[in-house]
Amino acid sequence: MFVTMNPTAQKLSVFRYCKWRWLHFRRSWTDTRADRMPSWSRLYVRAYLRLLSLALLVAVIPLLGLSLELTAAVVWQGFTALPGGVVPVLLVVFGAPAVVAYRWMRPVWVDLVMVRERAIDFTGGRFNTRARESYSTIIGPLARTLNALAERMERLIAAQRELTNGISHELRTPLARVRFALEVLREPASAAEYDSALASIDQDVTELDELIDMSLTYARLEYSSLQSNLEPTVLASWFDGQVNDASLLYTDKQIVPQVEIDPALRVVMDKRLMSYAMRNLLRNASKYARTQIRVGLAVRHGNVEIFVEDDGSGVPENQREHIFDAFVRLDRHTGGYGLGLAITQQVLRAHKGRIAATDPLTLPGARFEISWPAGTV
Repeated sequence: MFVTMNPTAQKLSVFRYCKWRWLHFRRSWTDTRADRMPSWSRLYVRAYLRLLSLALLVAVIPLLGLSLELTAAVVWQGFTALPGGVVPVLLVVFGAPAVVAYRWMRPVWVDLVMVRERAIDFTGGRFNTRARESYSTIIGPLARTLNALAERMERLIAAQRELTNGISHELRTPLARVRFALEVLREPASAAEYDSALASIDQDVTELDELIDMSLTYARLEYSSLQSNLEPTVLASWFDGQVNDASLLYTDKQIVPQVEIDPALRVVMDKRLMSYAMRNLLRNASKYARTQIRVGLAVRHGNVEIFVEDDGSGVPENQREHIFDAFVRLDRHTGGYGLGLAITQQVLRAHKGRIAATDPLTLPGARFEISWPAGTV
């Protein structure tokens, strides 16, 4: 059984309501804690007093000038001769600043409270909330900055979770092989088995070292605001060096370069990071290519454009966006950890560029295209 109370019984009396409002007002003015709630009354009274002082200053200066010319008695008689006497003048002088202060500060106050609430949410780890879009020239940029911060933190937390889950999954296989090899070493059946177990451990340790190095590279690019060490570089010479190194490593594949730039052209780039991206594209192409890899370099519309194309099986169209996620591998029989293309994408973002898997043009396999602003010097 529910008992409903009379709504009028829940209301405060006029005296108690006024007392409650006065206590609330006094508390907001006397509370000096750093975490105290901001006070609308304090903000409004300060704005009103400043506008009132400005209005009084604007009104008093002409009156003093008139008093010096016509005497104060004449000026006062002029005021008393107005309809209603001096009262309308006082109402305008004291009332207009009150209205202007309210219309001016109330939207700013609402936006400030909204930004404060969102900042509290972000402090508590609730980065999925967003500050309401504000068109105020004062609060608008702050709200947009808070939203960008929240998106950045969400992205970093997601990347950290993805990296942690991926590393923990990838570590299991080499660690299991190391554990098995150690069991063999305790009681080897022969010298050959002993040597095989040592070789297996050495290979697994190398694999773990490579995984850790790639994971740290990915994390460093993700968490360091994508800052790169840009320097002027002779583009054609750098490109030739990458192709020549790949030709020495992948002797069973024919690598055909296609260069369409001025050999003396210099661009601004991070050679270390971009070389890593280029080596990764060539290494992936060598894994899947049957016999031939085509590599092209051009500068169009102020952007450096490079493509790597092979005659392998290609990338399914529905997987072309997914393959740039960390720890994603379309074929687990070719080795690797699925971090190469993710790191390459981070490198291109560091250069304000892009990478994409597109339809092949000359060979039947996969085609990857990267581009970034040339920044010629």
